[in-house]
Amino acid sequence: MMTIKELREEFWMLVKGILQDERVDTDEARVVMRWLEEHPQGKAFDFAIAKLREQLEDGYIDRFESHEICSALGDVLRTLRKMEAEQA
Repeated sequence: MMTIKELREEFWMLVKGILQDERVDTDEARVVMRWLEEHPQGKAFDFAIAKLREQLEDGYIDRFESHEICSALGDVLRTLRKMEAEQA
């Protein structure tokens, strides 16, 4: 089982690569959702998974949905940082 620090670092690397162009497309959203589902952290990821599912319902991510997803991913990263600090 990965530590919170390892989860945060892996998630950060994934998100950093995806957000290089400051947007999230449909394939990238699916990759992130799969990663979040494979690394369950309860409430830390539930919101982002729900947001990704909602945005992927029609099978296409538009620019407004992309912005919402970027925001949700940032929230997950902040939550992981907080969890890591509480463990220290």
